[in-house]
Amino acid sequence: MGGDTRIAVRSYAVSATLQPKVVDELFAPGAERLRRTKTVSVVRYGPAAWAAVHDFGALVFVGVDRPECERVMKALLAQMGPEPHAPLEETFTIDVSPGAAPQVRFDRVVVPELDARVVELVSLVVAQSVAMEYYEGDLDAMVTALEERSRALAEEGTLRGSVRELTRFIGRGMMIRSQVISTLSLLESPGATWENEALDRLYRGMRASFEIEERYRALDHELRIVQDNLALIVDMARQRRFTILEVTVALLVGVETLLFVWQLVHDLK
Repeated sequence: MGGDTRIAVRSYAVSATLQPKVVDELFAPGAERLRRTKTVSVVRYGPAAWAAVHDFGALVFVGVDRPECERVMKALLAQMGPEPHAPLEETFTIDVSPGAAPQVRFDRVVVPELDARVVELVSLVVAQSVAMEYYEGDLDAMVTALEERSRALAEEGTLRGSVRELTRFIGRGMMIRSQVISTLSLLESPGATWENEALDRLYRGMRASFEIEERYRALDHELRIVQDNLALIVDMARQRRFTILEVTVALLVGVETLLFVWQLVHDLK
């Protein structure tokens, strides 16, 4: 590509864990399949058009026309079934400037050329960011629901909801935390950064620009608080159930005693 080129990046996040092998089949048949592993699949639509799917629930389109992005997403949603809410979308920009040093700016990155390694790095960080925002929305909903339960407990002195319902609520929080950890892959950098200093700087610069680590720590801290509070509520719900069981047993014993006394009196007559 000659001269400077601006390329649009669109990323989408869904709730489910994806299988790159399966989602790969939704891309255009003519797209070149470049890489496929258990965690990621990368295809090339053309010299400046790429797509990547990540197993933690994110798809990234680089230079792909919006109609094709929407077609793939529509097919994916039909394959997945009902979603708790609509997929989340984020946009980004890649400026291809021949001869320029790779650099990260506020809302874009600048690279001298667009190749598979750059696409993989950019798509990974952008996918992590949109997935994080998706989880942030889920967690906000959990916090709101928890506040409503806590408010009802403070105002009415009674606990709403069954133990099973509350336990499922805790399970949802644990699942979100597991997905967040899987999404970030904090302990591993992409292989392309290991032997290329410029790509390593680009990768680290993008993670810093998107505040990936800071957002992870904030999410993890909030998840721990939510889980701790939910655990207390579940303990209270279990105690309530045990109290009900104790009262029920006491009533049954009382009824049985009354029946025994009645029978004894009846026999004496």
